[in-house]
Amino acid sequence: MVILTLAPMIGLAATVYAYYKEKTGYFAKLIGLVTLASFVLNLSMFGQIFNITPSVNASLAWALFAFLLAYASDTRLLLAFGIIFLSGFLSAKVGTWSGIYWIHFGERPENFMPVAFLLFFISLLKHHRFSGFEVIYRVFGMLFFFIPVLILSNWGYISYIDAGPDMIEAFYQIIGFVCSAGAIWLGIKKHWSDVVNTGNVFFVIFLYTKFYDWWWDWMPKYLFFLIIALSSILILLVFKRLRSAAIALSQKAVS
Repeated sequence: MVILTLAPMIGLAATVYAYYKEKTGYFAKLIGLVTLASFVLNLSMFGQIFNITPSVNASLAWALFAFLLAYASDTRLLLAFGIIFLSGFLSAKVGTWSGIYWIHFGERPENFMPVAFLLFFISLLKHHRFSGFEVIYRVFGMLFFFIPVLILSNWGYISYIDAGPDMIEAFYQIIGFVCSAGAIWLGIKKHWSDVVNTGNVFFVIFLYTKFYDWWWDWMPKYLFFLIIALSSILILLVFKRLRSAAIALSQKAVS
């Protein structure tokens, strides 16, 4: 018990000490990762020793400890782990509120959408002392939104919405196209290259899935892949224009 309790605490102290003593932060990041792994394993070991029923609350404890390490050592990887743990906790809670057992929360992709909005809101807060934390929050917020939308646009029967699967899929397809295009526009306006790139990726994915739905069954395969290739070239040209516009806007803002 003493070993399981003291190991993460000693690791946390060593992380903070290394962060202030070593300028590059390399050793602080390594110690922080080891400390987080130690905390996760040790908490699991506590559950086995005392025969505790598995609970989603463990994810909350892991998330808080990962956030503590991330902000103590300015480590984006630890922040990503904290976001993943927190997202699992909040999504499971949303699932339990709808009446399902917490371990099955992944069966309803919409459980992740409140997490997506929360992460994107946090990204709007200033993190001047921490390098790239806003980007991590924004990207994960977009991933936790667009991935469920992509899943539901193809398998509407797993949605909470009380409607036919075809109607649900059409609804989420529209949401996917509109929101990914909106993300590209917002990223260009705010000079957020991460938002532009993520919006580009999901817009292309939504477009290619529609191409598959429309043409794969009846179109000759060589013609299908020719259309895919031509559309890829067109999309690259459009993205190049968008990138040039974003660079021009940033230069204008600086001047």
